[in-house]
Amino acid sequence: MSFTDDFKPVKAGLYGAGAFGTYVAGALAGSLSVRVVAVASRTPARASALARDEGVSRTHESYERLLADPEIELIILATPPGEHGPQALAALQAGKHVFVEKPLATSLDMAEAIIREAKAHNLIVAVDYPMLYTPLVEAAVLFNSSRLVGPLLRISVENIASCQGLDDAHWFWDKDLSGGIFVEHGVHFFDWCGRLAGDARQVVALASTHGVREDQVVALVQHAGDVVASYHHSFVTRPQNERTQTVLSYEGVDVVLDGWIPTRLHMRGPSAAIATTTVRRMLHRSVESIPDARVGFFFDAGRKATVYASGVRAAAEDTARAIRVSGHVARNDAQRTLPSLRVAVAAREAASTGVAVELGATRSEARP
Repeated sequence: MSFTDDFKPVKAGLYGAGAFGTYVAGALAGSLSVRVVAVASRTPARASALARDEGVSRTHESYERLLADPEIELIILATPPGEHGPQALAALQAGKHVFVEKPLATSLDMAEAIIREAKAHNLIVAVDYPMLYTPLVEAAVLFNSSRLVGPLLRISVENIASCQGLDDAHWFWDKDLSGGIFVEHGVHFFDWCGRLAGDARQVVALASTHGVREDQVVALVQHAGDVVASYHHSFVTRPQNERTQTVLSYEGVDVVLDGWIPTRLHMRGPSAAIATTTVRRMLHRSVESIPDARVGFFFDAGRKATVYASGVRAAAEDTARAIRVSGHVARNDAQRTLPSLRVAVAAREAASTGVAVELGATRSEARP
């Protein structure tokens, strides 16, 4: 959720004026902490259109010109994943903080290089992980920490996504550009679910390919404390058929969250009544409690578009707070998000090689 804005706004330059760049600009339009003052794109006409529609004061003809703008403190990257690493390094070398759309990079070596560069220049790098700032995920984190119904046993993620707009030539299917589904998309879930489950120890994975499309992937992750998490992501359907369900299983209750940006939550199992009462106290006031004959109550966070935009804005505002407030470390700080990329890269490796991947302290190593 949004933070109280009690500091001078951070002036940002947005690079990328496609659909997601436009979305980010719109999400930040009402922010008092982050103000987009300039935009650039490989396609100048798009940058001009975005600036006009979102009230951005100026455009630049290239990324280099954007980096050279002395007013800009923070670079927002809304470009394909394969470009994130080099662009983030260039921004840091130009003395700019960075807020990058996920993933941080498509390889661990590049991600670690970005983190080293940021530390060397005393700059902030953060990743756009909006789920961390949505009310039902925040409640799930609090509930998990309470240990009211014992420790977490298992996590299951089922994500059936649309492939509309992703023709065979789209960069999404090119692993050199996207990193593959585990890296481009799975990192969202590896991050927030992994924060509940603890350190990842081992990953096994499978992938299905149809033509040029590796469009269905499954990963099993064993975490410290013997929590096992499964993640299934398929980009195979139409928008009206999209659905995502995440189940957090404890001894006496399952916490069920619907939506890839979770917008509904309910409990099932013998401890559901007490768990529901407890979670209700942890929820943000914007979440509505709705009676339901099947599950007793479910909690509704509202429209996905609203929750998503709020999460993106809060992630950027947390980054701004880290820039302005000495000692504040954002939830989405690059170092804190690195474990999710480690799992994503390990899953990609496991699916490619057919062997389990053990996760060490800094990088993955394959074994039979």
